[in-house]
Amino acid sequence: MEYRRLGRTELQVSLLGVGAGYLAVLDRPTGERIYRRAYELGVNYFDGRYGDSNYKLAPLLREHRDQCVVATKTRETGASGVARRVEEELVELGTDYIDIFLLRTYSHEMLADHLAPNGAFDGVLKAREQGKVRFIGMAAHGDLTVLEDGIRTGIVDVIIFPLNIVRREALDRLIPLAQEHDVGLVVMKPVSVGMLPAEQALPWLANQPIHTMVPGVSSLEELELDARVLERTTLALSAQEESQVEAVRQRVDALTCRICDGFCAPCPEGIDIPSMIYHDVWYNLYRNMGLEAFLAAPWHPGARKLFERHFRARLGKLAACTGCRECEARCSYGIPVVDMLEDMKVDHPPLIEALAALGWQDQETPPWYF
Repeated sequence: MEYRRLGRTELQVSLLGVGAGYLAVLDRPTGERIYRRAYELGVNYFDGRYGDSNYKLAPLLREHRDQCVVATKTRETGASGVARRVEEELVELGTDYIDIFLLRTYSHEMLADHLAPNGAFDGVLKAREQGKVRFIGMAAHGDLTVLEDGIRTGIVDVIIFPLNIVRREALDRLIPLAQEHDVGLVVMKPVSVGMLPAEQALPWLANQPIHTMVPGVSSLEELELDARVLERTTLALSAQEESQVEAVRQRVDALTCRICDGFCAPCPEGIDIPSMIYHDVWYNLYRNMGLEAFLAAPWHPGARKLFERHFRARLGKLAACTGCRECEARCSYGIPVVDMLEDMKVDHPPLIEALAALGWQDQETPPWYF
């Protein structure tokens, strides 16, 4: 495993990290095994948290805390909310410090709230003074200019952002600015929610000026594959590999939502298009795995009870689509939104029927994922 210096934090982080977005949906024993195997493979960067992922990571930290770099996130925009989340994270992880505490910052409005008096930055700076947080970060997945403005404050030590074969916009301005400020670079969505093959996506990304990447992992097999494709004598791509990367880019480019947060909105029928076609973790798992494997996976009991309701709600939203294609006319990337939604109208009912037949439904279970 290759290790890289995470900017001015001086932390040495594994090129491959583990993201918890998909792992959180698995049952606890499976999640614990994935974290432990990742550590055995040389992974030391762990990005969270979602659902009960902190509890799945905690057993590993009890044995190897000093060798692990733990990053966690919050949507809180106020100092008091951050203070509460820090305390909750410490308890869940079973540790007395968090290496990197990331503020989710999806818009300039959120950044303004973070920077306001008694905002999130005040809260995390106080936590750092108390020794509960070592470094401060920001996370964004749509408008990357928000991260640029965050870097310019001088407060931010680490950023996590999307970069992959298709989504390369961070290479133009964000990464050079981060390098100028010696800010750590952590990549989310390296395989674009499973739309890109790891065999091409991860080696390509390893050749970019980043420090670590955190693909979401939903099985030991995925983890082993991710690690294996980065075990190379040289990370440089051959001409044949460059050609394969370009072929993948061309195939997936027009199917990849950039989560622009507005260009395809508002849908006349109120459909959240980025979530529907790209950013829904549970649908991505179903699409990537197929029906049989999805039903056989070791899901977290809380998630399993919510699946049927979740997909039934999605189907209801899909039925509302009239095919007006206003979203497509506004999309800058030529995404065939309506065709994608029509395909979902076909692939959702078999799963809903199978989940109902298995009794995987409980209308009283509260949302737990985030």
